[in-house]
Amino acid sequence: MTDDLTVFWHNSERTYELFQDLLARSERGAYDDDFLAQLAAYRAAAPDSERADIFAARYLLAQGDAENALLCAKRAQEKRPLSPALWKVLTDTHYALGNTLEAAVYKIYLHRLAGEAAPDAPPILNNAVLMRLTRAMNDCLDAPLAKKRAVIENNVLSFRPDVFVGEYLPAAVSECNASFWVGTYADGGFLSDRGYMIADARTKDWFQDNICRDFPFDLQKAHEVRRSVQVDVPVGREILLPVAGTQPLQELIVSTPSEDDQLAYLGKWAYSYMRLSEPTAIRCEDDAPFAVGTPILLGHSAARKKLVLNILVDGLPWNVVRPHFAAWMPNIARFFARGTIFDQHFSTSEYTYPALPAIETGLYPYRTHLFRAQTSHELAPEIPTLAECMKDLGYYTAAPILTADGIYNGTMRGYDRLITTTWNQPSSVGATRTIHHIEAFGEADLFTFLHLSDVHPWDAMGFNFASEVETRLPLRHRLFAWEKTTASVRLPDFEIYKAQFHAGLRDVDRNIGMLLSYIEDHYAEDEYIVSLYSDHGSSIFTPRAEGTEFDVIGENSTCAAWMMRGAGVPRGVIADELTSIVDLYPTLGALTGFPVASDIDGNLPQIFGGTARDAVISYSQYAGQTFKLAVRSKTHALRVETHDPVLQDGTADFAGATVGIYLRGHELEAAYAADSDELRAFFYTRARHFVQEIANNGEFFES
Repeated sequence: MTDDLTVFWHNSERTYELFQDLLARSERGAYDDDFLAQLAAYRAAAPDSERADIFAARYLLAQGDAENALLCAKRAQEKRPLSPALWKVLTDTHYALGNTLEAAVYKIYLHRLAGEAAPDAPPILNNAVLMRLTRAMNDCLDAPLAKKRAVIENNVLSFRPDVFVGEYLPAAVSECNASFWVGTYADGGFLSDRGYMIADARTKDWFQDNICRDFPFDLQKAHEVRRSVQVDVPVGREILLPVAGTQPLQELIVSTPSEDDQLAYLGKWAYSYMRLSEPTAIRCEDDAPFAVGTPILLGHSAARKKLVLNILVDGLPWNVVRPHFAAWMPNIARFFARGTIFDQHFSTSEYTYPALPAIETGLYPYRTHLFRAQTSHELAPEIPTLAECMKDLGYYTAAPILTADGIYNGTMRGYDRLITTTWNQPSSVGATRTIHHIEAFGEADLFTFLHLSDVHPWDAMGFNFASEVETRLPLRHRLFAWEKTTASVRLPDFEIYKAQFHAGLRDVDRNIGMLLSYIEDHYAEDEYIVSLYSDHGSSIFTPRAEGTEFDVIGENSTCAAWMMRGAGVPRGVIADELTSIVDLYPTLGALTGFPVASDIDGNLPQIFGGTARDAVISYSQYAGQTFKLAVRSKTHALRVETHDPVLQDGTADFAGATVGIYLRGHELEAAYAADSDELRAFFYTRARHFVQEIANNGEFFES
């Protein structure tokens, strides 16, 4: 890219011509010396392009060198793991090497997402193979549900709806940790009731499509044992041990050096706890397995805080709430008045799936590759998540209430415990459950995460609004014409949506206010760090003319909340510096002491000793839709939108993109357009640097 400021983006004609020539030769199967010469020229012109490695893998396969073809394909996979052209190469390469399972996995990706024929079943179909095929056949949402679970019926491989429960969850986890073993959440109820229910409902379409929405699952890092297990306890310390049964009233015999055999009863797929102060033997007289969770070591360390609490209020648009914060959220406003509130905070994305991993890793979605939920892609194990970092510091990591968006894809892999529902995460449940969590496990140092859905808007089709919303609206706002389901990021500014938002906001303030008061009553200021933030804004406050396309990365949709209070947090500050959701990660690193890599996208805010951002980035990278970019300074915003849609691999062609610079608060309004060499130099430089990893120069394999 040149320094030319007359046009935002120039493609390389020479590189494009080389690509097209290689593509034509590849389609003809002309893998000869001329192909190699052209490939060398293409590599010289585009040294960072994964497409060169895909061509190289195709060439090597044609020469019968599958081993080196795999090396090239894996190099391309590191940069562009969601590429169908790469999946095709990996399929062919693994078949050539005899890796039938790996080949089948990539063939399934092509079947699901590129319309190709389904693969033949691998010759070996053990449980590990079935789990791998199941993950390939499903997207990354709604754990522990699986729309298509691989099973053997009448000696034939088939797929059916199911729920992973009473077993391990097939999801990415760090090698040093146990896997999640899935139970049902039964705190305060009868141990086996939900186990009975899910055993009957797990394969039913009605459960998968509807009833699952508020069914709570309890995922804990655990290992399954049969017969007996010996639990060690450090001398002079105590632990809490989670244990879950697989049968109703399953009997365990517990013995210690100081106590005779005692009988314990477990529930079907429900966790219970034992407090242990000495080595303990646990055995089951029959062959039914039981799960033993990761021991929770009690005790506090001066190097840690007693409580680090993260509260994500999904879909809270800060620019809408900010002018009315004290009136609309008085309890939360009072608490954080003694901390720091970031007033110009933005999400990277317009919806949760890409935004949550950005928060948890400090990386933009194009670097996590978690921007397309329909795939089965998992976060690379070498990327440390926030919970993994806190776990390394010695915290007990748990999420007492959680959406399922980040489990299958590995974002939540660092947590010891996740209590999750697929849709409904009300603050009334979250606040009470968190207080119980603190009272149960507060003898350990806690890193705790809440994900709340009270203010997130949902399509009105089939949705039950709060009674106080329906009873207080006049009929003209209570009823409305709405003929098709609509994604939440594009919901219109109906009065009923706004009223539902305010009802949810009152719930959040009332319930989280209670939790915050509890923290004030039970902890000293230097014993905790509390962060409250959102992952994106909301569309429902944006008026639009009929027939116009909604601006999914406008300020209403991407301006998010972020506020902090506690140890190391400046008191009584409203910070006007620009911040991004990727900045929470390095900020908690600075406050709690975990190391932060220098190459992350997150920035330590100036108020914590870092350097203030001069711009903040939001963008939409959704396959099949145009790529949209907003680069905002404090006074202006650059807006870029491609002409052609984003490809399945996440790349886009920026040649001919629509580009404009506007005054903040008036984006895409022609009357507020601004232009100068100085503005272009500032914004074009930053935007070009950002999109260079996403731009494809008009080169793509997909037909």
